[in-house]
Amino acid sequence: MGENSPKLNIATHLSSSSEISPDQIAIISAREGDFDPRSFKELHEDVKHCAAYLHFHGISKGDHVLLGVKPGFQLILISFSLFFLGAIPIIIDPGMGLNAFLKCIKNTKPSALIGIPIMHLIGKFFPKSFKSIEKKILIRSEQFLDEIKQKKGLLTPSPATTVEEDLAAIVFTSGSTGTPKGVSYTHQVFNSQIDHLKNHFEIQQGEKDFATLPIFALFNPALGVTSVIPDMNPRKPSLADGKKIVRTIQEFEITTAFASPVIGKKIFDACKPKDLTLPKVKRFFLAGAPSHPSLVENLSNIILNGTVILPYGATEALPISASNHHEVKILANDIAKGNGSCLGKPLPGNVVRIMPITHSPFESGSNCPKGLEQGVVGEICVSGSIVSKEYFKMPGATIDSKFNDGELNFHRMGDLGYFDSQGLLRFLGRKVERILTHDGPLETERCEPIVNGIKEVSKSALIGIGFGKTKEPCIVVELVKNTKKTQYISIKKEIVTSLKNRFPAHSFPYIVFEKSLPVDSRHNAKIHRLSLSKKWSKKVLKKPSKYLLQ
Repeated sequence: MGENSPKLNIATHLSSSSEISPDQIAIISAREGDFDPRSFKELHEDVKHCAAYLHFHGISKGDHVLLGVKPGFQLILISFSLFFLGAIPIIIDPGMGLNAFLKCIKNTKPSALIGIPIMHLIGKFFPKSFKSIEKKILIRSEQFLDEIKQKKGLLTPSPATTVEEDLAAIVFTSGSTGTPKGVSYTHQVFNSQIDHLKNHFEIQQGEKDFATLPIFALFNPALGVTSVIPDMNPRKPSLADGKKIVRTIQEFEITTAFASPVIGKKIFDACKPKDLTLPKVKRFFLAGAPSHPSLVENLSNIILNGTVILPYGATEALPISASNHHEVKILANDIAKGNGSCLGKPLPGNVVRIMPITHSPFESGSNCPKGLEQGVVGEICVSGSIVSKEYFKMPGATIDSKFNDGELNFHRMGDLGYFDSQGLLRFLGRKVERILTHDGPLETERCEPIVNGIKEVSKSALIGIGFGKTKEPCIVVELVKNTKKTQYISIKKEIVTSLKNRFPAHSFPYIVFEKSLPVDSRHNAKIHRLSLSKKWSKKVLKKPSKYLLQ
């Protein structure tokens, strides 16, 4: 769709790609026997056939449709078919856990379900969450495309006419630091995001994307980019085979990739022993959680002709800003000292403001608080065309997260940060994960990089011990494999010494060890610090002397 065609349905992006590059592969799987490669022309025809099939089964414009399909081809095919019809896909990450998943369904009240057998089975076991659903379409993984094509004579409806502010999709947040929320995506937001990917990151027609995060693969058909679906479980990236990933990148001549830090590390670990490089890759996006400067540098050394990019954003607003491996290299020592991850400068059209830290809603208009000065830590807030306007059927959450300063509408990211002297946005952690101690506040990205710089530490988490407003700081540590228990005491001492050197006014009474820190299912990178805090508060408060450092 062109920039001056606001009334066209976003599914027309795919139509344009099929006209410009009909024979280019639109989607292909690296997993043998998964599905046949589809060109843009074939995918466009598939989408029209699927739209006719869904329309025949009662799906029409305005229907809110719960999608319970496999990531990859199914997700792209059915999502674009729903866009075509003007129906609204509801996309929920099942990795968030069954109870949260069911609550999301109940809150959105979908009118239809399109899903694989397990989704229909869940509906039978938990009918209360599914009671709003009137239309059900079963997707048999192997036969679905054949079933669509066998329904000959079905009239393909015209693409639904939409305006920019019409709802296009409901996409749920991961809920890694709170309740999962359904973000209302309008056609305007989708189109703005596509424009940013084209204009700022220069993603061009004909490129090949390594699609490790299924939701982001939805942008590729609109960009004219080939989606290469990896042979891995996208919901468990920590179990992915690094060697297999590297082979896929080489075999398919991948030019762009979007992955979590855990996938980035697997790629480097697979390349390093054989001195392999990936010269065809133009850009490698690392996102989902802060990436250690050493990982960024390591990846930049194997992506010889490309750039490691660290985009900043969230389901509610993306992309907001971006840094790259050149900026991170310059700031590596500063980041390691706990002065915040580098998020780069806001992208053109985005306004980022640092606001006072509070858990209360901001007043709008003339009573809206003023932004903080350069160098002062506050909550990161963003305004721009890539920002969603509301949460679906969650007015309370919308009020908490949105405000207007009299001129612009802003979204509160829930992240803490500041602008440094170079005008770069720096990230210090989630607001809800900041610890208020008797000695003053501590942010996760101030403490954890210092601890993570210790040789034996794989990753760490700053948490608070206690159930009141003021807590005692505790560092939960996951050690590298094969670390001996005889080293634990010396490691604790080194952690405390390093932290005291950086924060002489603070005490760090508790250092505890976990075999594996719990992380989110979407990226396998965001640590569940709040659940760790509850767990260890119960343990420590029950017997403080057992855990108190001597």
